[in-house]
Amino acid sequence: MNLYIRNINYIQLLVEGVVEGSYQKVLQSFAMNKTVPSTLVAKEILDDMIEANKGFWPELK
Repeated sequence: MNLYIRNINYIQLLVEGVVEGSYQKVLQSFAMNKTVPSTLVAKEILDDMIEANKGFWPELK
């Protein structure tokens, strides 16, 4: 899969996850990003971002 298509896919999944309030979809999108080395790291980043931006982010379930 070329990098352009991969980027579109993870961004699309991120938007879907935020609109739907889906923690799992947002986590999957973070894990698909080439700059994130693993799903565990993606979860740590997402959890930290949620905590740091509580007043600005929608609630993810």
